[in-house]
Amino acid sequence: MTTYDKDFLKNYQKARDEKDSILCAGFDPAIPQQREKNVMKESYFADGTSNEDAILSFFDDFLESVQDFCCAIKPNNQYIFHIGIDAYKKMNKKIHDQGLVSILDQKIGDIGSTNDSGFYWMKEMGFDAVTFSPFAGNIADSLKSAHNAGLGLITLTLMSNPDAIYFMKEGIIDGKKGYEFIAEELKISNGDGMVVGATGHVTTEDIQTIRRLAGEDVVMLVPGIGKQQGDLKKIIQHGGENVMLNVGRAILYSSDLHASAEEYNKKFNEVRKGK
Repeated sequence: MTTYDKDFLKNYQKARDEKDSILCAGFDPAIPQQREKNVMKESYFADGTSNEDAILSFFDDFLESVQDFCCAIKPNNQYIFHIGIDAYKKMNKKIHDQGLVSILDQKIGDIGSTNDSGFYWMKEMGFDAVTFSPFAGNIADSLKSAHNAGLGLITLTLMSNPDAIYFMKEGIIDGKKGYEFIAEELKISNGDGMVVGATGHVTTEDIQTIRRLAGEDVVMLVPGIGKQQGDLKKIIQHGGENVMLNVGRAILYSSDLHASAEEYNKKFNEVRKGK
């Protein structure tokens, strides 16, 4: 059993301060056969290169481009679960060598021994934290299990997709809105992080409420900042000091990854530093 004492929070804060960044760079590598837009270049697959080797090569270029302008890297497991455990380990070693936090976007959401197994292997792969879906109703147990494995757990709290409103805002649990119940559970159960949307039905009041209920030490991971054009001021001014803004496709598939990452980091810092 691993000793865990807010390791994710500490590692995030260290990376944030050293890199002067709250940017979380999402890595969602789609191979050309998957879709028409936002895919890896054909050149990565030249001379019969395997999908795994092509993705690792793309990752190297991506990391080299963004490493100076972000505090975290978030690979999306739905795009890379076909690669082997050694490939995950290589990716995470490179992330950590740059002083960055590594988050697996998995949205794990089971119970008991199934979660235990998942957390074990995610830690073996080298991740610092994993995203978690709380709808099995076992937030406290899952946090304990993740911490025993040495992982931080980032819980879906209020997503911005339209139908999330039915479960996370209009759904009532013990007299509270769904997202209020989740945020309170994170405070009670020593939660590490929470996913909070930046667009659609998510209001400034929602963000303020979540931060108040969850406490200041829970890291707020916010998707929807790049292509979805989330409101920077709403998030940064009301999300608290411990916030990460995720940008995926808008950097990953831009014509100049380095320049895009630098520009997003500059925008974020201008808002959070009041420039």
